[in-house]
Amino acid sequence: MMILDIENLKNARITLTLIFINVLIFFLFNLGAPVDIFLIFVQINRNVIENYQIWRLFTSMFFHADPIHLFSNMIALLLFGATVETNTLISKVQYLIIYFVSGLIGNIFSLLLLPLDAISLGASGAIFGLLGVAFVMIATDYQPLLFFALFYLIFFIVYSFTPGINYWAHLFGLTGGILFGYLFYTRKKKIRFIS
Repeated sequence: MMILDIENLKNARITLTLIFINVLIFFLFNLGAPVDIFLIFVQINRNVIENYQIWRLFTSMFFHADPIHLFSNMIALLLFGATVETNTLISKVQYLIIYFVSGLIGNIFSLLLLPLDAISLGASGAIFGLLGVAFVMIATDYQPLLFFALFYLIFFIVYSFTPGINYWAHLFGLTGGILFGYLFYTRKKKIRFIS
């Protein structure tokens, strides 16, 4: 059964570390550093394309605009991250691949589909990757929960289209997560079942 308890949360060390890093960066840069320093790390499409500042595609995953943005992302990271990380079929390396590659996929599609002067930041592309894996886990092994999981997934997708939200990062991060869910979870279960 997919239930998160204190023991699971204790074992979700990578998830807790990512939350700690995100919160630390928020306090260091939003409350202490000048805005000019903050803007070096967020995704500004023009700077990535014209000045080849590729690092922004990665660093922007650790920066958040305000406390509500940070809080909502960290709650989602705790729920979906701990669920995926503590599953025995997903290795720690695979978890990191899911998180960072889903986030990068979301940021790359944001780069391609948003205007040149668009600014993007936040961990939500990576978190939507974890949501995608959690959805695949439910669809594979917990079909009685599938209706609720689908409802939850649709809610998150619809919420992504509210103003000020980078829906491309959400949609493509989710797509990456669903693919990783199949590769790292469903496919592995099938291989184990056959052998």
